[in-house]
Amino acid sequence: MSTSEPSDSSSTLAPGSRPVWERGAGEPDRPLRVAVLYNLKENAPSLNGSAPKDALAELDSMTNVQDYCNALRALGHAVVAFEGGADLPRRLSAHPVDICFNTCEGFRGDSREAQVPALLEMMGVPYTASRVMALAITLDKAMTKRVLHYYGLPTPAFQEFFAADQPLEPRLAERLAAGRPLFIKPNREGTGIGIHRDSLVRDEASLRARVAYMLKAYHESVLVEEYVEGRDVTCGLVGNLRPDGTPDDDLHFFPISEVDYSVYPPGTEPFYSYELKVDLADSYRNLCPAPLPDHIAAEVRRLTLETFRVCGCLDVARVDFRLDVNNHLQPMILEINALPGITSISDLTLCALAEGWTHYQLVQAVFNAAVKRQGWRLTGDRQPQALGAAA
Repeated sequence: MSTSEPSDSSSTLAPGSRPVWERGAGEPDRPLRVAVLYNLKENAPSLNGSAPKDALAELDSMTNVQDYCNALRALGHAVVAFEGGADLPRRLSAHPVDICFNTCEGFRGDSREAQVPALLEMMGVPYTASRVMALAITLDKAMTKRVLHYYGLPTPAFQEFFAADQPLEPRLAERLAAGRPLFIKPNREGTGIGIHRDSLVRDEASLRARVAYMLKAYHESVLVEEYVEGRDVTCGLVGNLRPDGTPDDDLHFFPISEVDYSVYPPGTEPFYSYELKVDLADSYRNLCPAPLPDHIAAEVRRLTLETFRVCGCLDVARVDFRLDVNNHLQPMILEINALPGITSISDLTLCALAEGWTHYQLVQAVFNAAVKRQGWRLTGDRQPQALGAAA
């Protein structure tokens, strides 16, 4: 457990005072007590040199946690911060709060993002962002793609591998035979983890060698999918749907962002790899708003909303696409991030900054979407006025 947790001397409830949700009151009579929940790289279980260097890339830093706390305190709330570990129920029992601001990626397990929300559900404590099932489904890329396929939403053909010698499905085998590459990545990772230059394969021997390595390195199934030659774009939103499935008045799309590969030297991999996302983060440039025809931008936003809907997401999300240059820029859904990074340099933050928001305003908007969803009164600015077109 980290000894450097941000603290607030006014964080605990006064004797005899119960959380808003426990009292059943729809209108808090005071600032909310908020617990920011996080998982730090420094508190991850020891890897003993057995995992790739990118294995902890999704975990947070105390600097980012402090940013989240300060953004929520700027709304007038009392804020504490706790590591999202096994002792979280004990800590929340000792320090009752009204709501948790959840950023926990989890340390281990095939549904690690859903573990802290499951604990909060058992305790009856409200929290921000998506619920248990949505987080479990969307962390699993293959399962997400099965949901997308069921609803007729466009996503590259794929196969989930549990063993390197698993028979290759005919559609993917035909693609390799025709000289068209496939793409390989871990099934339950983000932040470019496991995505490197050799993720792009053009023959079955390379495919099986890469799958074998990834099964051993990441201890999870491996996703093999059609490689879409095209442009990498991402579309984020904050807000929620009404019970009838229509967008709430406060649901807001951020400008669509495109990775600008022109800033990298010739020969750089033409996809958003771990190296580009992390090792070369200082060189990263995006085009935001992305230079897209209006009808393509509208389709990206439509598919973002539909993916958000069918996956059961709440409060915030970001959907990653490839625009197929061989098919009139048809947007192909790669994945949805139901718990997207919201650090000062995360993709969603860059989209918000491009529209004139501050990092604090993004954090506050996510929090206020959850507060509104609880039926509570909002304090402070709900979200800034959009200063640019959500193109």
